[in-house]
Amino acid sequence: NLLVKRTLPKITGFESITTNIGELGNKGFELTLNTTNISSNVLRWKSDLTFSLNRNKIRSLFGDRGEYTLEGKKLTGELPDYTNEWFPGQAIDRVWNYRILGVWQVEEKEEATRYTLFPGDFKVSDLDENGKYEALQDKVFIGYVQPRFRLGLRNTFEILNNFTLSVFLRSDLGHIREFSAPMAVPGAGAIVNISSENFSYWTADNRSEEYPRIHPRVEGYGGGIKLYKPSSYVRIQDVTFSYNVPLLKDFMKEFRLFGSIRNLYSFDNWPGWDPESGGSPMPRIYNVGVNVSF
Repeated sequence: NLLVKRTLPKITGFESITTNIGELGNKGFELTLNTTNISSNVLRWKSDLTFSLNRNKIRSLFGDRGEYTLEGKKLTGELPDYTNEWFPGQAIDRVWNYRILGVWQVEEKEEATRYTLFPGDFKVSDLDENGKYEALQDKVFIGYVQPRFRLGLRNTFEILNNFTLSVFLRSDLGHIREFSAPMAVPGAGAIVNISSENFSYWTADNRSEEYPRIHPRVEGYGGGIKLYKPSSYVRIQDVTFSYNVPLLKDFMKEFRLFGSIRNLYSFDNWPGWDPESGGSPMPRIYNVGVNVSF
């Protein structure tokens, strides 16, 4: 009894409908570990670790059963929803797409033409080798949209009861995200500005195996094709430093100077702005201040 937004085929004249359908199973694991690593009059070091994972599976969709084709195989069971890319027995965030092998090169023009494609277009797996890229025959499961693992680690250092340094690391791991910029195709009368700073388009002189030519052909792929990139990251989320001024303790309870940096740096292989936000940059935020109490 899940209330979901279901995409409809364009032939219906409507884009989507909210429907109460299906059954989704979830199971997960969460761990929190707090430790005091060093405790003395000079230094106190504490660590707080969190770890979690979640696994979901579509148990039922519409209840219709029969024979269907998936990943080139004839199967029998509850029918998938290909439009929404929901598959009974799979996670709701499962990515169903062509497996990209590279880019057709100039010397492969004749073979690319067999698929109604050209040099500079993506070369993908043709599982049944019939000279066509067909969704049901050739698309496969290539990953997950949601992180498979989430971690957080905070280390706090207190020195001489006056200096405090806190560093928080956060990580989402094991997932992929659609990277649509290289696949952009302008519509009629449209002007599209696509930056080339983050990736290098294929040309006859720049034979990229990772990114296609500008305005690649997408009609040759039955059911459409998308480009996905790893979006796992480890981020230095927060760094905070504070200092309690001891000389002023006779006049007030606390006089504390502090400074902090949020989103200091991210370790990732994402080619766009930010692996977490996807299409927009993640701002780096600086704060400084004073806490006074009497």
